Amino acid sequence: MAKQLGMSLMVAILFGLLVCTSIRVVAQVSEFANSSENEFRIIEGVQPSLMPLQNLRQNGVNPPGKKFLRAQLSSPKRPIWQQNQLLEASRNLTPGLAFWSSALAPGSGQALQGNWERTAIFATVEIAAWVLYSKRQQLATDNELAYEEYGNTYWSPVAYAQWLVDYSKANNLVNGYEALDAMVGGLTPAFGETTQDWEKITEEAVRAVEVRTRFIFNKPEGCGSLTPPSCVTKSEFSHVLQDFGSQQYYELMSKYYQFQPGWQDFHEQRLAQGASHMYQYSWNPTMLSELFIEGRDRAEEFNSQYRDAGNLLKLLLVNHMISAFDAYFSAKLRESRLQIQTGSVLSERAVALVWQF
Repeated sequence: MAKQLGMSLMVAILFGLLVCTSIRVVAQVSEFANSSENEFRIIEGVQPSLMPLQNLRQNGVNPPGKKFLRAQLSSPKRPIWQQNQLLEASRNLTPGLAFWSSALAPGSGQALQGNWERTAIFATVEIAAWVLYSKRQQLATDNELAYEEYGNTYWSPVAYAQWLVDYSKANNLVNGYEALDAMVGGLTPAFGETTQDWEKITEEAVRAVEVRTRFIFNKPEGCGSLTPPSCVTKSEFSHVLQDFGSQQYYELMSKYYQFQPGWQDFHEQRLAQGASHMYQYSWNPTMLSELFIEGRDRAEEFNSQYRDAGNLLKLLLVNHMISAFDAYFSAKLRESRLQIQTGSVLSERAVALVWQF
């Protein structure tokens, strides 16, 4: 619950950035006092709108002429209007560049625009999510390897194959178990080093019997009362033994009742019960062995950790997307006010509109 709350809070912070922008308009009116000395003074008390030259002259203002602007533009020295910090910062930053910059590295598009607060927020979320993801992924990997070692220690394919043979005999199944019986009959499962069992048995031999075996549910007469080939052709075993070392091999051994006879405690209990052991499926908790239950819990633990790591990857993707669009729209607004200000300075009007947010 705490993990979900924390991730929800981080996502809420990111989305909050999109609506927390405040916009204010600041009007500045400028005029050049003397074209020969390249000086200018601020016109005060002017409304933020484009004023006709006639109004400026009535107020005693001498607006710059076209000759002065041409001289500024052709001068090897950078014109005054190009020295404006706002124009300089935004001159080469397009919305597309800002978008892809933040899409690749969240916060970089904001940094190019000088928005350091948002840069810090997006970069912090990115770094924190990667750190948490790395730790969660590594923990899941370590626990999965520990689970596989647990399975190699306490689950034996020989024990499972021997149960499959005895199960077939007890229920009078006609499934070709005789070949498997000749392979595993008289063997002792090598619990503790069960990888050695794979030198004595093959997956193909076990699967040949599994695909022709049906579940028997609390029927004392077993399959003997059914007329062949019904008992042989109708396969109800949900799964077959997978290749040793594969992900499915380890997953199935602690997930389905069918494979729990391969666990050491189930095998030892079955041998102790002898002929009284019931080779049927009751499908209730009484048939579960402790090793099977622990394996199930271990598998659920590392799978949950992998899911948490996957959720953190989704958070990283969201952070990239929000940062990219935030940088794009910020650059778009900046580009719009850049055009307004440039147009105002280069025209014969003495008003510069600056749109800030």
